This record gives sequence, structure tokens and C-alpha cells, in this order.
Amino acid sequence: MRQTSLLLMVAMLACSRTAPAPRQSEAMERSQRILRALDRLEADLHNGETETFTYSELVRRHTAAEQVACKVTDEHVAEIHRLAAIQEEKMARKRIDRLKKRKAVAMARPRPSRHAVASN
Repeated sequence: MRQTSLLLMVAMLACSRTAPAPRQSEAMERSQRILRALDRLEADLHNGETETFTYSELVRRHTAAEQVACKVTDEHVAEIHRLAAIQEEKMARKRIDRLKKRKAVAMARPRPSRHAVASN
């Protein structure tokens, strides 16, 4: 019985004993530093991919806006040329009409004589 109780006591002591705290070794610290560096690198790469996507999207939008602006400018310049041609034509017609009117008025008036007599 003594042996059994002694054996039971040894078994209880063995089970109740806690595991020793893990000790930090230099290799574990180095491994942790490397893992932290890898995490930072991965975050930087992810951030770089996001920036690259953002810049490519901005370039795409800028190109689209530039194309629209060029199209609008071309249409605007064409409209200016069309209106300028209409204005030139209108001015030329007015000039011709004025010349015709002057000619008609000049023909309708009697010519003053060169030897007009003055009366007093």
C-alpha cells in the first residue's frame, strides 16, 4: 500500500508540475525580426500596388478627359470659322448694297452746273 500511495503521489506531482516558460533565444528573436520585416515589405508592396492602380486610373481618366476637351475645342473652332465666314459674307453684301445705293443716288441727282450764276 505504501508503494501504491508513493507511486500515486509521484504521479500527482508529475501531473501538477507546470511546463517551464519558453525561453527566448537569439534565433527566435531574429526570426521575429525577419517576420516583422516581411510583414512591412508585404504592406509596402500592397500599398505600391494600390498606388499603381490609382495612378493608372488617373492617367486613363485624364486621357479620356483630354480627348473630350480636344473634340469640344475642334467643334468650337469649326463653329467660329463658320460664323466668321457668314459674317464676312454679310459684310461683303452690305458693302455691295451700299455701293449700289450710292450709285443710284448719284445718278438720280442733277449735276450742278459749273457756271452757276449768283443772284443777289
